[in-house]
Amino acid sequence: MHNYNVDHKYKFQTRIGNWFEEWELDETKKKDYLKNRQNGQLASIVKDQKTNFSLRLASLTYPKDEYIHFGFHIMLQNLKTQGCLSIDIQEKLKINEEAYNVTTAPTTQPTVRSVFVVVPYTKEPNFFGDDILHYGQHFRILANPRISNNKTFYLHSLPQTPTRCAKISRKQEVCAIESDVFNTVWKLEHSDPKIRFEMEGQPIRIDDVVLVKHSFTQHWLASDDIVYQNDFGREREVFVHSYQCLNKTQNLIAEKEGRTTIDIPLRNQEPQNLWKFIVATKQNEQFDESVMDDNRNVKNLMIRVKQQITGKGSYGLRGLAKIFFEMDQNNNGVVEYDDFKWGLRNFGLNLSEDETKMIFQTFDKNNNGKIEFNEFLDAFRLQMSDKRLYFVQRAYASIEQRAGKVTLDTMGRTINVKEHPDVLKGYKTERQVFQEFVSHWNKAQPDKVISFQEFGEFYQDVSSAIQQDETFEAILKKSWNL
Repeated sequence: MHNYNVDHKYKFQTRIGNWFEEWELDETKKKDYLKNRQNGQLASIVKDQKTNFSLRLASLTYPKDEYIHFGFHIMLQNLKTQGCLSIDIQEKLKINEEAYNVTTAPTTQPTVRSVFVVVPYTKEPNFFGDDILHYGQHFRILANPRISNNKTFYLHSLPQTPTRCAKISRKQEVCAIESDVFNTVWKLEHSDPKIRFEMEGQPIRIDDVVLVKHSFTQHWLASDDIVYQNDFGREREVFVHSYQCLNKTQNLIAEKEGRTTIDIPLRNQEPQNLWKFIVATKQNEQFDESVMDDNRNVKNLMIRVKQQITGKGSYGLRGLAKIFFEMDQNNNGVVEYDDFKWGLRNFGLNLSEDETKMIFQTFDKNNNGKIEFNEFLDAFRLQMSDKRLYFVQRAYASIEQRAGKVTLDTMGRTINVKEHPDVLKGYKTERQVFQEFVSHWNKAQPDKVISFQEFGEFYQDVSSAIQQDETFEAILKKSWNL
């Protein structure tokens, strides 16, 4: 039993035990952390660097005719998820070979992770005698060599087993693997079963909707609305599985009309199995990719930074501007080097110290250690086309007509996030789209009137991150019920 009348031996401020060693250990950990952060060696920074590298701009082939040729740099878009086939270099599979996961990503930009090369299967002769890809011809889908330091990773699949299968759906697994085996061989079939047999051996046109069949297992490549969360966000799982309609094939009617029905499947495929090619639509979309990794001049660095900003989504440029505005305590539009460096890092642009200095010195024309951040941001802003500007004008007039004036408050009550393309595709929730829109306005007073100039500048930043006119128009039409 304790004797509570005895005086305490130590006061409550007295430290006992190995407190000095613990303090030294904490200080050492703190110093190591600061050193690694300064040198860009933190695990989180290294992870971001790999992610940003995967999102670097890549070249697409600008076609000279209407056919797909071997050597083409293409993107494959799934008609069900509307996403493009992409490699996640961050997620290495736990198998003996070096292999990485594959998904469909909601991207409109050709990036290192989403551009593939059509290459021939060289272990069998080319009976067609040309470099055009034909229906039924064996070929391989090669990952962009830049994603893996010029290693050769092929799209790969193998028969489903209890230990080797897709992570979520448990169907036949698909990955990118560094292995020269027959499991990396594919062939294309026409999407229309009525003419599939007749199209065998015909050259494949760029605008054809195709089925990508795995040559070893004889099933089709597929992607479905199965959310796969990774470092790039909410993407969709890719696997091999044949989706077919359950309606009757009407073989007797086909035979009566004289159509070929022997030993060929006449059932239509579901959209999960349907893919289409994306190639360059403008000549400047095909370029020498080696300049993208050459950081010896500012031009290449700026291209790389622009690609990373675009990879942040439609509000990427707006988000970077918000960081600089918050740093501008004097409201003079000027930032010093340290603020500039940490502004880029906080946004996720993990450039090296030398690269950051090179960009800063380019815009520091007075050599006074300060730059106008709007001048830096203007380097990434693109002028809106007349067509895009027309929809911006309609959106502003629509808000003004319905609410009387355009403020952040009236826009919040008027915007229709339910019909936003990202919500309809399941990439974001309604709440996420709404909060993202409101947070990028930098308005402390919700009832302050927003002029058309401010409204136009906002959507100019959004427009600069969106390459396709249809996507930009869809966002405005759906958001403001135009």
